[in-house]
Amino acid sequence: MFPYKEFQAVVLAAGGGSRMTELTRGQYKCLLPIGNLPMLWYPLQLLERVGFKEAIVIIAESMERNVSLALNDLNLKIKTDIVAVKNAEDLGTADSIRLIHEKIYTDFLVISCDLITDVDICEILNLYRKHNASITALMLPAPKVLDDFITPGPKNKQKPETDLIGICNETGRLIFLASASDFEETIEISQPFLKKYPSFTMHSRLMDSHLYVINKWILNFLVQNKNFTTLKGELLPYIVRKQFSKPPKQYVDDKNTSIVQTNSKEAIYRFAIEKPLDELIRKMSAYNDHDTDLEDTYHGDIIRCYAYVGDGKFGLRANTIQMYHLANTKISKWWNNDNNEQPSVPIIAPTATIRSTQIQDCRVDNNALIEEKTSLKHTHIGSHVTVESKTRISQSVLMESAIVKQRCIIQNCILGSGCIIEEGTELKDCIVGYKQVVPAGSQYSREVLTDADDLIVI
Repeated sequence: MFPYKEFQAVVLAAGGGSRMTELTRGQYKCLLPIGNLPMLWYPLQLLERVGFKEAIVIIAESMERNVSLALNDLNLKIKTDIVAVKNAEDLGTADSIRLIHEKIYTDFLVISCDLITDVDICEILNLYRKHNASITALMLPAPKVLDDFITPGPKNKQKPETDLIGICNETGRLIFLASASDFEETIEISQPFLKKYPSFTMHSRLMDSHLYVINKWILNFLVQNKNFTTLKGELLPYIVRKQFSKPPKQYVDDKNTSIVQTNSKEAIYRFAIEKPLDELIRKMSAYNDHDTDLEDTYHGDIIRCYAYVGDGKFGLRANTIQMYHLANTKISKWWNNDNNEQPSVPIIAPTATIRSTQIQDCRVDNNALIEEKTSLKHTHIGSHVTVESKTRISQSVLMESAIVKQRCIIQNCILGSGCIIEEGTELKDCIVGYKQVVPAGSQYSREVLTDADDLIVI
């Protein structure tokens, strides 16, 4: 569809939001509003900011019309090639990439639609270029959630998954990647590993942000190996491990060996072949990435993985209720838009009708109606939302077409699209589902107000 340059960009947006079904019934995850902008806007704007002219956006087939309409309203300059995938709910991220392999002609960048960050992608691309890497992954400090931050809905003691990320202190190589849940108490490190990387740090407070720069040969390998279904959970850890092995002798002696005749676990070396010119330049150069021994540059490794650590940058993946709510709470302070708006200045859409004089640190979208004698603080008001008089709302998200009637008190809540909060209702730390009607005079705290069937994922 578009001419390709040095890198192509792929945005993964087909996920159904299985960990936040309270919000994704009636709304696609990639279109959930963060700061009154669809979640999908953030990765696309991040790509546009560093000069990408086009991006492939992978979505579920059922989303196609809604996503197309949403993108048309975002005024982004980056062109999007929307690829609708059938049965997306049954596919992993690696499956999705494999399905579009014919559209990818060069090295490429993969980014998840739920990544909200201000990191400079150019720095990640430069690290990839510097070492002619196989994969370069963005690692960000795990977002800190303060003790006084309350996530709407029932109390949940479930802790977020912890990534174990090993990074060589000298070279920046990504040498270990796993989930902490894969180990009981101890992690065994082999002697060859320690000899090769005598100084490394095992991080448990970094987050694999699901942004990867990937060499084209890995896509070719992925197409031939359909047993990999996910990028983060399966393919990336496998590639990281393969850095420590060498090609079997038959690959060195006979580069024409048929892939079909080889073990699939060894077949990666049929794809991970260094270009002759790159190999010649590396051998002629005085550059070495380590100084602890007399080994060749990169220890002669053809497969090389690197981690770019975004210290001092914000970032999270809005893939749970907690992270989604945190993103909405912090987005005004985090995101510097083109107008350099200050967080304390209300951002009111031109077609919104505002009759209240008590609005503090809020965003109000198009065609919203805010009646007089209302108080709004630290709240995002979506398009076509109606807030009637004598109502107080704070620290909340009101999605498209929600209606809040008179004399309601809404504190730290997420109100789904099309819901109706009847007169005199008090809600604190609650989630109200898509088109749900909350009866007049109700009082709820830390509840999910929706039909039970809406929370079932099959």
